[in-house]
Amino acid sequence: MSWANLLAVAGGGALGASTRYGVNLLFVRHGWYGLPAATFVVNVVGCLLAGLLLVWLDTRLQDALWWRNLLMVGFLGGLTTFSALGVEGFQLLRANRVDLFALTMLAHVAVGVLAVAAGWRFGQLWLSR
Repeated sequence: MSWANLLAVAGGGALGASTRYGVNLLFVRHGWYGLPAATFVVNVVGCLLAGLLLVWLDTRLQDALWWRNLLMVGFLGGLTTFSALGVEGFQLLRANRVDLFALTMLAHVAVGVLAVAAGWRFGQLWLSR
Protein backbone atom coordinates (compact mmCIF):
# COMPACT_ATOMS: atom_id res chain seq x y z
CA MET A 1 0.00 0.00 0.00
CA SER A 2 1.31 3.41 -0.92
CA TRP A 3 0.45 6.81 0.50
CA ALA A 4 -0.71 7.93 -2.95
CA ASN A 5 -3.24 5.10 -3.13
CA LEU A 6 -4.39 5.67 0.44
CA LEU A 7 -4.92 9.37 -0.28
CA ALA A 8 -6.76 8.50 -3.51
CA VAL A 9 -9.20 6.30 -1.56
CA ALA A 10 -9.62 8.92 1.18
CA GLY A 11 -10.10 11.81 -1.24
CA GLY A 12 -12.48 9.88 -3.47
CA GLY A 13 -14.41 8.68 -0.43
CA ALA A 14 -14.78 12.23 0.87
CA LEU A 15 -16.10 13.41 -2.50
CA GLY A 16 -18.46 10.44 -2.78
CA ALA A 17 -19.81 10.87 0.75
CA SER A 18 -20.26 14.61 0.18
CA THR A 19 -22.13 13.91 -3.04
CA ARG A 20 -24.33 11.40 -1.20
CA TYR A 21 -25.09 14.00 1.48
CA GLY A 22 -25.97 16.58 -1.18
CA VAL A 23 -28.37 14.19 -2.92
CA ASN A 24 -30.05 13.44 0.40
CA LEU A 25 -30.46 17.17 1.13
CA LEU A 26 -31.92 17.70 -2.34
CA PHE A 27 -34.52 14.98 -1.77
CA VAL A 28 -35.46 16.29 1.67
CA ARG A 29 -35.64 19.87 0.41
CA HIS A 30 -38.12 18.79 -2.28
CA GLY A 31 -40.18 16.69 0.13
CA TRP A 32 -39.21 13.35 -1.44
CA TYR A 33 -38.46 11.55 1.81
CA GLY A 34 -41.40 9.17 2.27
CA LEU A 35 -39.50 6.29 0.66
CA PRO A 36 -35.76 5.64 0.85
CA ALA A 37 -35.58 7.31 -2.57
CA ALA A 38 -32.28 9.18 -2.15
CA THR A 39 -30.54 5.94 -1.21
CA PHE A 40 -32.10 4.22 -4.19
CA VAL A 41 -30.98 6.96 -6.59
CA VAL A 42 -27.37 7.07 -5.38
CA ASN A 43 -27.13 3.27 -5.41
CA VAL A 44 -28.46 3.03 -8.97
CA VAL A 45 -26.35 5.94 -10.23
CA GLY A 46 -23.34 4.47 -8.43
CA CYS A 47 -23.94 1.11 -10.10
CA LEU A 48 -24.30 2.78 -13.50
CA LEU A 49 -21.07 4.71 -12.96
CA ALA A 50 -19.36 1.51 -11.79
CA GLY A 51 -20.26 -0.18 -15.07
CA LEU A 52 -18.93 2.77 -17.08
CA LEU A 53 -15.76 2.97 -15.01
CA LEU A 54 -15.11 -0.76 -15.36
CA VAL A 55 -15.00 -0.39 -19.13
CA TRP A 56 -12.95 2.80 -18.99
CA LEU A 57 -10.45 1.37 -16.53
CA ASP A 58 -10.20 -1.98 -18.32
CA THR A 59 -9.79 -0.51 -21.80
CA ARG A 60 -7.84 2.67 -21.12
CA LEU A 61 -6.01 2.24 -17.87
CA GLN A 62 -5.50 -1.45 -17.24
CA ASP A 63 -2.73 -0.93 -14.70
CA ALA A 64 -3.93 2.31 -13.16
CA LEU A 65 -4.39 1.24 -9.55
CA TRP A 66 -4.49 4.85 -8.39
CA TRP A 67 -7.52 5.64 -10.61
CA ARG A 68 -9.31 2.48 -9.46
CA ASN A 69 -8.68 3.47 -5.84
CA LEU A 70 -9.84 7.05 -6.37
CA LEU A 71 -12.95 6.32 -8.41
CA MET A 72 -14.15 2.81 -7.63
CA VAL A 73 -13.03 2.26 -4.05
CA GLY A 74 -13.09 5.88 -2.89
CA PHE A 75 -15.74 7.87 -4.74
CA LEU A 76 -18.24 5.10 -5.45
CA GLY A 77 -17.60 3.52 -2.07
CA GLY A 78 -18.44 6.83 -0.41
CA LEU A 79 -21.38 7.56 -2.72
CA THR A 80 -23.25 4.29 -2.58
CA THR A 81 -24.85 3.48 0.67
CA PHE A 82 -25.46 -0.16 1.37
CA SER A 83 -25.27 0.43 5.11
CA ALA A 84 -27.89 3.17 4.79
CA LEU A 85 -30.04 0.74 2.84
CA GLY A 86 -29.71 -1.77 5.67
CA VAL A 87 -30.79 0.81 8.25
CA GLU A 88 -33.72 1.97 6.12
CA GLY A 89 -34.77 -1.64 5.54
CA PHE A 90 -34.63 -2.32 9.26
CA GLN A 91 -36.75 0.78 9.91
CA LEU A 92 -39.35 -0.46 7.44
CA LEU A 93 -39.43 -3.83 9.21
CA ARG A 94 -39.76 -2.18 12.61
CA ALA A 95 -42.69 -0.19 11.22
CA ASN A 96 -44.21 -3.51 10.09
CA ARG A 97 -43.98 -2.46 6.43
CA VAL A 98 -42.86 -5.85 5.14
CA ASP A 99 -44.38 -5.13 1.74
CA LEU A 100 -42.39 -1.91 1.31
CA PHE A 101 -39.29 -3.60 2.73
CA ALA A 102 -39.49 -6.39 0.13
CA LEU A 103 -40.12 -3.94 -2.70
CA THR A 104 -37.24 -1.70 -1.59
CA MET A 105 -34.73 -4.55 -1.31
CA LEU A 106 -35.77 -6.09 -4.63
CA ALA A 107 -35.62 -2.74 -6.39
CA HIS A 108 -32.17 -1.87 -5.05
CA VAL A 109 -30.64 -5.20 -5.97
CA ALA A 110 -32.36 -5.78 -9.31
CA VAL A 111 -32.10 -2.22 -10.61
CA GLY A 112 -28.54 -1.93 -9.26
CA VAL A 113 -27.40 -5.00 -11.21
CA LEU A 114 -29.22 -3.75 -14.32
CA ALA A 115 -27.55 -0.34 -13.90
CA VAL A 116 -24.09 -1.96 -13.77
CA ALA A 117 -24.95 -3.88 -16.95
CA ALA A 118 -26.23 -0.69 -18.61
CA GLY A 119 -23.12 1.22 -17.58
CA TRP A 120 -20.96 -1.60 -18.94
CA ARG A 121 -22.83 -1.56 -22.25
CA PHE A 122 -22.78 2.25 -22.54
CA GLY A 123 -19.09 2.17 -21.72
CA GLN A 124 -18.43 -0.40 -24.43
CA LEU A 125 -20.33 1.65 -27.00
CA TRP A 126 -18.89 4.98 -25.94
CA LEU A 127 -15.35 4.20 -24.86
CA SER A 128 -14.45 1.28 -27.12
CA ARG A 129 -14.63 3.16 -30.41
